[in-house]
Amino acid sequence: MLSIRNLDVEFHSDQSRVHAVKGISYELSEGQTLGIVGESGSGKSVSSLSILKLLPSTARVSGEVFWKGTDLIKETEAAMRLVRGAQIGYIFQNPLSALNPVFTVANQMVETICLHSDATKEEALEEAIELLDKVKIENPRKRIHDYPHQFSLGMCQRIMIAMTLSMKPDLLIADEPTASLDVTTQKEILELMDSLKEEYQMSMILISHDLGVVAERCDEVAVMYLGEIVEMGTPKDIFGSPKEAYTKILIDAIPKIRF
Repeated sequence: MLSIRNLDVEFHSDQSRVHAVKGISYELSEGQTLGIVGESGSGKSVSSLSILKLLPSTARVSGEVFWKGTDLIKETEAAMRLVRGAQIGYIFQNPLSALNPVFTVANQMVETICLHSDATKEEALEEAIELLDKVKIENPRKRIHDYPHQFSLGMCQRIMIAMTLSMKPDLLIADEPTASLDVTTQKEILELMDSLKEEYQMSMILISHDLGVVAERCDEVAVMYLGEIVEMGTPKDIFGSPKEAYTKILIDAIPKIRF
């Protein structure tokens, strides 16, 4: 389904050059969940944003990103608009940065649904309400007419998940989807994503610094350090018998409860 081959990303400016991703490769099969872990600045988000060509103009991307047999690196912006959302959905770390503060949730969800389907505005509104109900927004028929600032951060993340699901993607990339949330809300969001992934039969790339979350939910794990994948395998392999020193350091850093 998705094949990344020697993906390389550099950022250029007048003063400097930053080599953010250094020739990484991996495969993702249909229905599979891949976890990408590593410390901040290891290249996790940059590598995933490059899949959808969402990096700024200062980025220089090389390598191959095959999606269903097509190399997205070579695709035009017009072609990428047909891939983004409709085929590959992306959930960002901060939902408030992805929601427009001057438009209601209804306005943004209806526009998204109409853009990717033949639904009328009335049909799109009903679908949006159903999706908000699915992600457990209370009283969705009323609350859909509220603005993003009227929701908590956790509720905004639920709205972003609903908006992404409205496009019915085959692959969902979740970039630290619970990074800004409290522990209880994190658990609720992760369980929600688990159930929706199963219901919609999606593949998923879960980017996280939380090794426990990745170990519990992923079929395969890629460990990134300084722009490279230093180790890759099943959760049992990675957490049971890590081979790389950096992986061992990450595992040792997991807080342990002692009494």
